[in-house]
Amino acid sequence: MRLFKSKDKDKKQNGHNPSSSVSSTTSLQQQQQQQRPPVATSASQSPPTPAPTAMHFTSLASQVPATQSPPPTTSASNGHAPYGGNGYPSSQPYHHQQHQHQQQHHQQHFPMPMAHHQQHIPPPSSTGYPSRPYQSQVPLPPSNGNNPYNANPYMGAAALPAQQGGQPRANGSRLTGDPKEDYPIVMAIDFGTTFTGCAFAFRKDPEIQEIITWPKQAYQYPKVPTISLYKLDSPDFLDWGYPARAVMMTPNAKKHLLLSKFKLQLDDQQEHIEPLPQGIQPLDAISDYLGKFHSHVVKEAMKNFGSTYDQSHIQYCLTVPAMWSDRAKHVMRLAAVRAGMIKEEDPAHRLIIVSEPEAAAMYCQSKGDQFNLQKHDRFLICDAGGGTVDLIVFEVVDVNPETGIRSLREVTRGHGASCGSAFLDANMEKLLREKFQKYPLTPMGWGTIMDTFVNQTKPIFPGTDPEMYLQVPNIPNLPDANDLDIGLEDGMLKLMVSELHERVFDPVVKDVLDLIERQLQQTHCEAIFLVGGFGSSRYLFDRVTAKFATSGRQVRVPPRAELAVVRGAVTYGLHQGSIISRIARRWYGVDSAMDFEPGVDPEEKRTLSRDGTVRCKDRFSVYIKPGQSVALGECVTKKYMTWCYPRPLDCPLFVSDSVEEPRYVDDHSVKKLGDFQIPMPDVPGMMPGQEVLVEVKMHFGETEIRAEALVLGQTVTAVCQWVG
Repeated sequence: MRLFKSKDKDKKQNGHNPSSSVSSTTSLQQQQQQQRPPVATSASQSPPTPAPTAMHFTSLASQVPATQSPPPTTSASNGHAPYGGNGYPSSQPYHHQQHQHQQQHHQQHFPMPMAHHQQHIPPPSSTGYPSRPYQSQVPLPPSNGNNPYNANPYMGAAALPAQQGGQPRANGSRLTGDPKEDYPIVMAIDFGTTFTGCAFAFRKDPEIQEIITWPKQAYQYPKVPTISLYKLDSPDFLDWGYPARAVMMTPNAKKHLLLSKFKLQLDDQQEHIEPLPQGIQPLDAISDYLGKFHSHVVKEAMKNFGSTYDQSHIQYCLTVPAMWSDRAKHVMRLAAVRAGMIKEEDPAHRLIIVSEPEAAAMYCQSKGDQFNLQKHDRFLICDAGGGTVDLIVFEVVDVNPETGIRSLREVTRGHGASCGSAFLDANMEKLLREKFQKYPLTPMGWGTIMDTFVNQTKPIFPGTDPEMYLQVPNIPNLPDANDLDIGLEDGMLKLMVSELHERVFDPVVKDVLDLIERQLQQTHCEAIFLVGGFGSSRYLFDRVTAKFATSGRQVRVPPRAELAVVRGAVTYGLHQGSIISRIARRWYGVDSAMDFEPGVDPEEKRTLSRDGTVRCKDRFSVYIKPGQSVALGECVTKKYMTWCYPRPLDCPLFVSDSVEEPRYVDDHSVKKLGDFQIPMPDVPGMMPGQEVLVEVKMHFGETEIRAEALVLGQTVTAVCQWVG
């Protein structure tokens, strides 16, 4: 079968010249056109029922002069807000850049009867966490223009005609498609490993307020423990936060399970993470907790508003570590649906996924006058929370003279690791268990002794004396609370500061220092901001200052640093688009068939294309490379030919963290991220197997990857089935 002959040369829509490579169709396109609505779901236009065909790409051979414009393109939006810790109880991204490497121009080849490599993934188990009967597939919305935050609501099958005024809500009003009109309240939730916080603001009076009252908590504090109570030997969820902790301080503790640090289950970088007990799945644990948390914070926040407003008027900003995978971010979106924060039919921009360091950067730039942040200054955000530490360097691009908000661009390829303050606690517990191995403490006893360490010892470490003391609760079989061999005297355990350095603090702090050094090797910066609960640690500040402070670089902890992420996330929601570009952290690509290179490609990958040319299958066709800068609102577009009509398509997306560009999608460093399912519109007169040109557009300039396709002149939204 003949190759498709391209009549348009893909190029950038933002004024930059296209790649000089005559074989490249990859382009970064800044969207300029009005988004068409999704393909209708009526009987006459609904996609056919056969299983999707997996895409297998074949290189295109010809192009036309660069002066000829490509077909009109549009953009979609799926929640889009960019990126978004805390831990002390006292308390991924892109700028526009010309491709520097040659990419192959691709076309798609579909053997009709079979899927080339990928199997269609059924929606019910797309997250990999199938334990609960309710699983939700969250659709991606279309956008209405260049700014994805001004997107029209995506209502799927529930879409209403435009003349009816959009989607209705509880109070009878209808959505307009403008987030600022539809959602007068912005609420941010900083879901942390050890503590979770919430803040909100009214758009017309953007003073940020935190939720500071919690169930069964005597004093006011803007964080609540991220812990959940379950019935022992049962997945039944009972309580959360302080009430859950209170139960574990009673004799009834032995009948219950206290679940903590379950956020770490979504960190794909951890190699040996233990599964949650009792068969509890991460998605279940997160949605259980967020459901109760959300109900409480909405009730508290609504005390500030009149009866005109209710929960349907809230736009949410949910923070996640920048180091998280795309699948983990999607799990958080599913958890938000299950927790009742949003509904499946809501516009996807109602929930903005914000990376924690970007939220912290928005907070720090709001304090720019205090730190004298000027245009072109660069600053490093070290967001050190309870579980993760994320680092990114930003540059001040401009300052809005009316609002004082600074536009920021990401400068470096950010890095992060699971080395937050929870790992200090883990080190301390290991040390204490060694000391008390002869005296097994009850769960209540362990809870008391660890609370003492967290609340009293950790915040003041290292102090001025060579030893520190930890109060120990009553110990069975040791009524006088004395054992000088382990340093216990009159119920006080003596701990040498040198031992705490070696066994507890320095292993974790060293990891943080290494992350900072890795960032500073990429670029200079005028300031380092330590934020988050762990970022508020005096010891961490002293160590970072001693190693990195110079005459041209200041190390600072902004006011209320433990609230930087949650307050910054609100600021981000109020001023969307302030992060104007991000740096990619990984290779992203698709499975393609390219010219076979004898002596380079193995014979088992040789395949014959429909046009009779010899191809190499399984080639990794690059969409985005690590370190590439991509601006907000831009996308990468490739054209493919398919002969699978009328079957829907699955466009598999692969990712790699390797240093060198992967050559094949089955290389050991390459993982399948998911399948973007592309519906095939019904076109009268089209014959099965007739060739169809498909333009696949993937957006990487936002926190969440989203995709759309132009098929037979119609723009369709591609919904991703994520691989667990």
